[in-house]
Amino acid sequence: MRAFGPDDGPSVVDLVVAAGMFARDEAGFLAGGVLEPDGEGSTCLVEDAADGQGLASVLFYRPEDSAERAYDLTMIAVRPDLQGGGRGAALMRHAEDDLRERGQRLLVVRTSGTDQYARTRAFYRHLGYVEHARVPDYWTDGDDLVLFTKRLSA
Repeated sequence: MRAFGPDDGPSVVDLVVAAGMFARDEAGFLAGGVLEPDGEGSTCLVEDAADGQGLASVLFYRPEDSAERAYDLTMIAVRPDLQGGGRGAALMRHAEDDLRERGQRLLVVRTSGTDQYARTRAFYRHLGYVEHARVPDYWTDGDDLVLFTKRLSA
């Protein structure tokens, strides 16, 4: 893994579109500066694909506004043909370990309640994340927000 660079935006867009997270016309905001370090503790890491075909994965987490030592897992994506081999779990362990080393206490995950994201929700549960809330129709009508957290420190 390496730090997100200024030329990585289009490759991140390609990855999240391939992973089904966003339609191409919705993902353009990622090509801008949103993933670049902000000096406030945000982290964006990318992994180049071994086959030279763009990125294998992306991981982005940032501090929660107005919350003490809490971070938001803003985005994690693995190229579809590379999913299921432990890459996503390794990325999550990396984020958790990094945040523990920085003295952070909580990692928050917001995801979709649609059937398309059932596997994603199962992934977080498998990693020890606890579902705390569902907000009906949050993302759009019929698409609930599902909120998970994991304690990183006592």
